Amino acid sequence: MSSQKYLNIQPNNVPSSGKISHARGNPIITVTLGRQDAVLDLSSVRLSGDINIWRDAAGTLHPDAGNAAELRGSHKLGIYSVIDQLVFRHAETKQVIEHIRHYGRFMASYLPVMAGMQDVAGHLSKTALIMPNYQAYRDNVIRNTTNSVFCIPLPSGLTLGGSKLPLDKIPLEIEIHLAPDSQFFYSSDATTTNISNAFYELSNVEVTCEVETGVESPDKGVLDFNSITSYFSTLESTNSIINFNLGLSKVLASFVNFVPANFINNLSQDGFLTYMPTKKPNGAGTGDGEVANLETISFLRNGERFPSAFEVESVYDTTTNATTVVDPQVIKGFLGSIIPEHQHTRTTASPLNTNRGFSGNQNALTGYRFIPDTGAVYGVGVLYDMLDSEGVDFSNAQFSIQMKNGLDDGNPISAYLFIKSKVVVAWDANMGVQVVS
Repeated sequence: MSSQKYLNIQPNNVPSSGKISHARGNPIITVTLGRQDAVLDLSSVRLSGDINIWRDAAGTLHPDAGNAAELRGSHKLGIYSVIDQLVFRHAETKQVIEHIRHYGRFMASYLPVMAGMQDVAGHLSKTALIMPNYQAYRDNVIRNTTNSVFCIPLPSGLTLGGSKLPLDKIPLEIEIHLAPDSQFFYSSDATTTNISNAFYELSNVEVTCEVETGVESPDKGVLDFNSITSYFSTLESTNSIINFNLGLSKVLASFVNFVPANFINNLSQDGFLTYMPTKKPNGAGTGDGEVANLETISFLRNGERFPSAFEVESVYDTTTNATTVVDPQVIKGFLGSIIPEHQHTRTTASPLNTNRGFSGNQNALTGYRFIPDTGAVYGVGVLYDMLDSEGVDFSNAQFSIQMKNGLDDGNPISAYLFIKSKVVVAWDANMGVQVVS
């Protein structure tokens, strides 16, 4: 007879102080669900704990209105901004089942697309510390004089698939790489003198999950799920091309988000910004930084436009229509690449946070930190298989995106590409485990 129970598992590598921080030399959290006669409900996995924000290297003083007043963090991501990489692997053989790099950048697009403003103002503000605007995050998390409590799921292809994992056949190890403090924080006025020693610190960290015991699992079986794979490229010209040999046979969708390259791991700027490519702002962050508009977008397979045989043209035109309004076709493709349109029920994306009315500087009245409804929601994406079936074979085909844009000042833009593809994990009592993509 089967029964359900909950497991609370502490990380393997917690220091004696019980406190974990990238600044103190603990950049990785590892949790092991060992071999046992139980089936893991992957959708039930939760990471919980406390986070403290300190303004001094000793970890004794919190930021306030008079000290480190310019310290900010990503209100759009909340606690998810501490995660840089997420890895699921076989606990014994160490075979990687899924590895999402640039996890914060992935969630910076995924969360606003999948959650509405009601979610942000409600349960997400409590469980994930996600706030509607930067002031709310500053007052409730950054300047909190006690610890902020969180309990979050870990969205990934494996955990979102609705599958169950037999732990007697595939013991699971979860590895979380923490983001550096220079990526987690940013300055409201581009100055870092007073916040250079600030760091975040986690405590009481544990993973909670639900397992079902007394369930007999077969000696052979397969588990299929939609895996997330990440890539990185840089745009520096008015005719920018992203090229990759994916080596994946069942690609379902892809999307890319953008941020100026000098924003990454830079206390002066928000490294989790997901806005249009922008030109270089001035040193004070008060001028320039205007949008480098994407005028045409083409997805290609082996050099041919695919799946659409035409370019997606922007409503913006340098000479005839220098408008600030949103590109509906681009945004529709971006949202659909994350979740198919017929399944999409809520989002924070709107004409308020997807338009061209803002810039890549933080102090001007049009600065990116003033974008409403949790901040900028912009990206370029395409859905290959709306039925979520077999996808498109890129195992021996080149994947490309070609974008004509306004990057005429040589300001490098980092492009983070995420591919959703179908992956199969097969296990055999005699042959072991195999991951097929």
